[in-house]
Amino acid sequence: MRNLLVLGLVLAAATPASAQSDKAARCETSAKTVMEAVQARKDGIPLRRTERELRRALDRDTGATLAQWIYELPEDQLTLDVGRDWEQKCLSQ
Repeated sequence: MRNLLVLGLVLAAATPASAQSDKAARCETSAKTVMEAVQARKDGIPLRRTERELRRALDRDTGATLAQWIYELPEDQLTLDVGRDWEQKCLSQ
């Protein structure tokens, strides 16, 4: 969970001070990215491949950290709640 908080802070810091709708759109997009990575894990995609894609979508450090976090989650936690929680944390930053 610490990594999730760190990633949330990283995404929030990358968000320029702009309209609330921009933030909401950015948080929704990042939550979709998280859920794509969760689905990749559920589909049996190797960690390194998911990490590589996240690095392209985000940046080197954030992508690697996010991939590690998702692949460390217990399998029973790989639900839509991951994306919803991510989006809520993003919006609260």
